[in-house]
Amino acid sequence: MEIRASQEGGTARMSLSGKIDEYGSEELKRRFYELQPATVSELVLDFKGVTYIGSACIGKLLLFYKEMFDVDGKIRIINASPSVYEMLKVVKLDSIMSVSAA
Repeated sequence: MEIRASQEGGTARMSLSGKIDEYGSEELKRRFYELQPATVSELVLDFKGVTYIGSACIGKLLLFYKEMFDVDGKIRIINASPSVYEMLKVVKLDSIMSVSAA
């Protein structure tokens, strides 16, 4: 898995590619906290290159949601492949954050 992260003002963007399995989820969490969530009002996760998400990734997304909720921030997942998009909808993440397909 590869992660490219940037922050401009209150918006942080993470572009992801590959499989987000247990190992990838831990790397994603580490990179998230490098952004210092208290300074972020919007987190954009670009899933354009993501081919698979596991349950550990779902858990990390929920953790990110809690962190962002605590600072009145929001999360957007964009460019999800059809299979990843469907998984995010099945676990109802689209009810707590914006999720859009590629």
